[in-house]
Amino acid sequence: MTMTRRQMACAVLAMVLAGGCGARGGPAGQGGAGHAVGPDRPERGLMRAVLVDALPAIDGVGRDGLWAKCPPLPLGECTTEKPGILKTTARVLFTPTHLCVSYCAEPETDSLVAKATGRDGQVWADDCVEVFVTGDLRVGLYHFAVNSKGVLYDAVTRGSKRDDTSYNSSARVKARVHPGTGWTVTLAVPLKELGAYVGKDQTWLLNLNRTKPGTAPGQPAGEWSWAIMGSNDYHQVMDYGRVVGVNIPSRPDGVTRTASPPPPPPSYDKPTQAGSVLVYHRFGDVEIPDKGKGPARTFEVRIRNSNGLKLAFLARPAGGVKQVPLNMFDRRANDNTTSKAYRRFIDERWLPVIYFCDRFRYNAVISGTVARSTDYTNIRFHGVPTPGGKGVVYLRDFVVYRGEDTTPPPAPQGLEAAATAKGVELTWKRVGDNTGIALYVISRAGEDGRFVKVGESFLPGYLDKPPAGGKYRYRVLAVDFQDNLSPWSKSVSVRVAKGFPSPAPGPLESDRAGYAEHVRRIHAAGAGKVRKGWVLAFGDSLTYATNYRTAIEAYLGRYRVEARGYPGRRTSFGRKRIDADLEAVNPEFCLILLGTNNSKSDKAIAAAMEDLLAMARSCERRGTVPIIATIPPRGFKDPDSKPEARYNAALVKTCRANKIPICYLFETFQAWGDRRKLLAGDGVHWAGEGFPLTGYVWKLAMDQVNFVLLDRP
Repeated sequence: MTMTRRQMACAVLAMVLAGGCGARGGPAGQGGAGHAVGPDRPERGLMRAVLVDALPAIDGVGRDGLWAKCPPLPLGECTTEKPGILKTTARVLFTPTHLCVSYCAEPETDSLVAKATGRDGQVWADDCVEVFVTGDLRVGLYHFAVNSKGVLYDAVTRGSKRDDTSYNSSARVKARVHPGTGWTVTLAVPLKELGAYVGKDQTWLLNLNRTKPGTAPGQPAGEWSWAIMGSNDYHQVMDYGRVVGVNIPSRPDGVTRTASPPPPPPSYDKPTQAGSVLVYHRFGDVEIPDKGKGPARTFEVRIRNSNGLKLAFLARPAGGVKQVPLNMFDRRANDNTTSKAYRRFIDERWLPVIYFCDRFRYNAVISGTVARSTDYTNIRFHGVPTPGGKGVVYLRDFVVYRGEDTTPPPAPQGLEAAATAKGVELTWKRVGDNTGIALYVISRAGEDGRFVKVGESFLPGYLDKPPAGGKYRYRVLAVDFQDNLSPWSKSVSVRVAKGFPSPAPGPLESDRAGYAEHVRRIHAAGAGKVRKGWVLAFGDSLTYATNYRTAIEAYLGRYRVEARGYPGRRTSFGRKRIDADLEAVNPEFCLILLGTNNSKSDKAIAAAMEDLLAMARSCERRGTVPIIATIPPRGFKDPDSKPEARYNAALVKTCRANKIPICYLFETFQAWGDRRKLLAGDGVHWAGEGFPLTGYVWKLAMDQVNFVLLDRP
């Protein structure tokens, strides 16, 4: 196979990096690997200082063998643990008088941008490497940037004055381009010009960055960092890495300043890799009682950055608790952050919950969204006082983690079945998971040997009531907070003497039997393509209202909801628009509510049904599961809301004929009672109890769809 020039360059760079760029023998020489062992082995954002007696050669290449004493420090994506597309490594040395840094950067030397030609020019806009460092933040934060021509930018930040270029260091710097293989930089700065003071075992703040400008207008720059940061803002000093074990001797030609040690930088909880996620805390099973001012409890944490951070638990209320409010204090912003959609309970049922911390808002900015760069110090649950102060929120598997959980739980163990006068009592051992268990699925097989899902349980136990006497087999599986399914448990058998009567199925259950196989096929087609756990709420002005999205998210408990609403629009508009919104959100589920603005003549209703069916087909082609809601009643003079009733009768018929799940919004509103408590004065839009009732009805529909999908038939 013939290699392209780019492939050859990448291969050469890989050898450079593997050999330790800057070691003896030139940019592709060997060295360093043997030193990257034991307690001194660096990780992103943390290293032990490498102390050498002499200054290495500042030759732009790093041929001096002293560089090999520092193992290569990898730069990666600024906000994740992923490596950068274009690899970059650095090495850092401390001499008695200088801080020394060498860089080895990517192979695309033909496209290097180096417009800055004079000191303190806009080097940061070029292909450049940067160093942010300080020995004492009370004195200043020092910033150095170097492009491929060796042009230096140096500045200091003190207090509110950022990047003051009147600071001119005595830094020595040199860069070298190696055509087709990469470019390298060496830099040495006197310690006394970096806020250093005399003392042993110091901790310095340091970050190493690299930027590659976009190659086309409007294309974002490539940005990489040694420390994992909350955002791509290189100036977030609290995100910088730590260099521990720095010793600064007193020398006439070096540092003579003495000072009391500065306050230590904040320490943070170190997460543990657990499957596909990073787990910070497992608080386990928790009770949050009302001690007179509402259910309240605080959990101390030390966690940086909101991106991908989640709080997950299985929750159950008692004593009049209606929802699960909580705050997370951000020390960086000096403000509490809180969800825009407090999760809401139905009666005293268990509710699986995920709070997505990067979707929170600050208390001081209700309409905004929390910054990526945060410094969380606690999680505080709170609530309103309950009758007699008897309210309690029970949590199971309370966990704080970062990332998307794609790791399935293990199969349940210890399944047992016992025939009793009340039915078949099933018990099994509680399943441990990398995050936690949201629910269990119970499947039963009769004489024909075919297993069919018969129920769900939030706890490791279930009472089944088989329809007739005979021998049955049972098996169970576990589902985690992000809908990963475990394998089935081993099956167990039991014989019952008689069957148990079962209630007649309601409309939701009857619909489920009709659409189950169709919905499974749609969902299977979207696996690995759609954004798992995302829900698009699509419609007109009813969907446009901010409270609509938050009401749905509050009741669904563990899904991200995005609402796209278009005031005054009809189904014909929705038919044309939905593909663009499906493309933008790429959801697992789409909740469609359209038709309030349509005419209600027979001809118009027939056209609207064609529009709704076309919208459902758009979803299905993408592997997104559609659910269509009946439109709410309108006005106050007609208690039967006859035009809407006719429209909805056609909608139900259309959905059932085409195996599309239905959300019975109209029917629930009609059964609720006083319509004035649900609708605004115009008789069209929701108000008061209308928003939470809508979220509740969507949850009922989603629960039925998930009953189908959370299974291994």
